[in-house]
Amino acid sequence: MKFTTYIFCAILMLITTLSILWYRAPFFNGEWNKQTLYVGLLDALYGASKDDRPYALWTDDDSGTGVFEVMKIAKEIGIRPCFGVIADRMAREVADSLATWQQQGKANIVLHGLRHERWTDWSEEQIEDNIRQSRQRLHEQGFDTARILKMVIPPHSCNTRTIRNAIQKQGYQMISGASLINPDRHVFLLGRIAITPQTDISQLRLLLQKAFKRKCFVIFSTHSSTTEWFSSEKTQEALRIAKEIGFEFDISK
Repeated sequence: MKFTTYIFCAILMLITTLSILWYRAPFFNGEWNKQTLYVGLLDALYGASKDDRPYALWTDDDSGTGVFEVMKIAKEIGIRPCFGVIADRMAREVADSLATWQQQGKANIVLHGLRHERWTDWSEEQIEDNIRQSRQRLHEQGFDTARILKMVIPPHSCNTRTIRNAIQKQGYQMISGASLINPDRHVFLLGRIAITPQTDISQLRLLLQKAFKRKCFVIFSTHSSTTEWFSSEKTQEALRIAKEIGFEFDISK
């Protein structure tokens, strides 16, 4: 009897997992990983969207010279990008520009670590201190730390219980490396959809149409400062589709 119950639970878990992948995983680039499964299961327990409309956010990691191309794309499409900044590893020109755009309301900022070090083996205290130092360093460079989005992108997509606990204790949401869309803007552990030169735009459109109907929160992710990971053309196409479908890119509403 116990064995039968075990088999039933295993089958139910498999069906649940496959359902999550069908609705949320990015089949267009096949990025299935442990984070995708873990975050997806948490999303399933969370339930349906509590937002009144579907929202989207575009994050660009690492704050290198690619930020200028990002701003050019954002201006053409008419959306506000969000930069995941490495607080103590920005060129002066980049830091000054990002601080100015933030002050002018043209861009959002999220934390991406002080020096982009791996947090995998760090203690909660070390991670919390890194978050505090990141905010202080940004303040010194002219950023308005009161307007930084309450989100953290752990460097190198690290994701451990210690990292999650530290980020949550600091009052932030965590943007993980899970390749998923999110139920809404309010879950703690967020997934994101990477836009790369290999992105299949037709498959992405189908995924976004599903997400729109379910009032999901989609985070698009790019790495404009790493040439082989970034496609200006694909990025523009993906963001235009999301805007045409009707996603709201002002997540503060």
